Amino acid sequence: MASEDAGFAGAHWQAYTTAPSFMLSAGDGAKAVYFKVVNTQGESAVVSDSITLMELPVAATLLINSGTAETIWRDVTLNNTVSGSPTHYMASEDASFVADAWKTYSASPVFTLSAGDGIKTVYFKVRNVNGESGVISDTITLKQFPEVTMFRINNGAISATDRTVTLNNVALGSP
Repeated sequence: MASEDAGFAGAHWQAYTTAPSFMLSAGDGAKAVYFKVVNTQGESAVVSDSITLMELPVAATLLINSGTAETIWRDVTLNNTVSGSPTHYMASEDASFVADAWKTYSASPVFTLSAGDGIKTVYFKVRNVNGESGVISDTITLKQFPEVTMFRINNGAISATDRTVTLNNVALGSP
């Protein structure tokens, strides 16, 4: 029998093994575990040991826009579930996270996808004072509304001598 409670409240006898698994209570910090064995002759004395738990965060799930397959907007929500008390997150379309920075953790931060239609993969990880999680990812297809990012008549001329003019423009979203 093992318990974090010296009185073994809520603990149950288990089949004996020389190296049983034991689930510590949640939260970082010092943990004491009390242990005893029993046979047909009776119970042993209680022994204990302690350990300091410093859980690494675990990034469990990532769903872009709650798991929708497509979006027309570059700004998406990264719905995520994690454990281990994360303090920061990093999100990127680059699996190596080059040139990305840690941001204060949020369960649903907004992320801006790169320009251009197509399948976008977002990589995500979290960290706490003990270290960082593994990387998880999700994909979404971006199908943007067209967007005009630059427009000039005759390359910005202030006057024209001909009624036919050139409409210089740059547009995104495959117009």
